[in-house]
Amino acid sequence: MRLCPSLMVCCLLFAPLAGADEASHRASAERFLKLANAEGMTAPVYTQVEQLLTARFTQMGGSMQYESILRSYQQQARQLLDAQLSWDAIRDELIDLYVPVFSEQEFEQLAVFYSSPAGSKLMQHLPELTRDSLAITRERVEQQLSPQLEQLVEAMEVEVEKQQGGLQ
Repeated sequence: MRLCPSLMVCCLLFAPLAGADEASHRASAERFLKLANAEGMTAPVYTQVEQLLTARFTQMGGSMQYESILRSYQQQARQLLDAQLSWDAIRDELIDLYVPVFSEQEFEQLAVFYSSPAGSKLMQHLPELTRDSLAITRERVEQQLSPQLEQLVEAMEVEVEKQQGGLQ
């Protein structure tokens, strides 16, 4: 019977420490995300929406004399995007995404790297490196792998047809 009250006292004493550890862990995650430029990761969406509105405006025959209408709608679109994609809007969800993956110590190690000249350079060039890497992969799939995979599928179909024909 004495164990239960003792256990409750221990839980009450250590609960704030667990909360402090979680808060510290989340703070480390947020620091890392800021260093990793997570705040700017939605910038391409803003650009795409602005380009979409400009293209639609042009398609509708909008002329420069009505450019103020285009600018007004682009501003309204920015406000909609800010409500859903700004750092303040998505920060907690991003932190929730990263916290289970990395420990607080790992966030600190990542922060040291991203604060270094090499880490800063990586972050500066990562978007185009990622884009160009995907382009290389896509080109190889389209030009080299797709025809070879199509040949494999055709060969498999022939073999299956032979086997099924032999069973009849």
